[in-house]
Amino acid sequence: MAGLAFLAKKSWHTSNLNNQERVWLAEQKAAAEEKKMKELQQQIKLEREREEFQRLAGKSKSGTGDRGTDWMYQEGGSRPGEEESQEAKDAKMAAEDRKNEEYLLGKHYAPEGQGRH
Repeated sequence: MAGLAFLAKKSWHTSNLNNQERVWLAEQKAAAEEKKMKELQQQIKLEREREEFQRLAGKSKSGTGDRGTDWMYQEGGSRPGEEESQEAKDAKMAAEDRKNEEYLLGKHYAPEGQGRH
């Protein structure tokens, strides 16, 4: 079957390296999506268990069980990865205060994104 060796070079053939790479990437993407789905299911399961324990303990804040805005008032309201140190926050506030003070004192005003001329 040496005469059919050219088939591996066709774009539709399964032994073509580009096709093998596409299949591998699709499998990796599907595995990552499956992992993410399992993590989300686990998180939902834990939330439901926590709600059930709170309901059984009588600690539910709302009698109707409406969860629409409860998540906003829970501890640790910042999103993951967006945590900022107190020093960084203080530095930003100091820079903003300095900029506002200069503006109020009539010094040169430079809008955001423009340098001083």
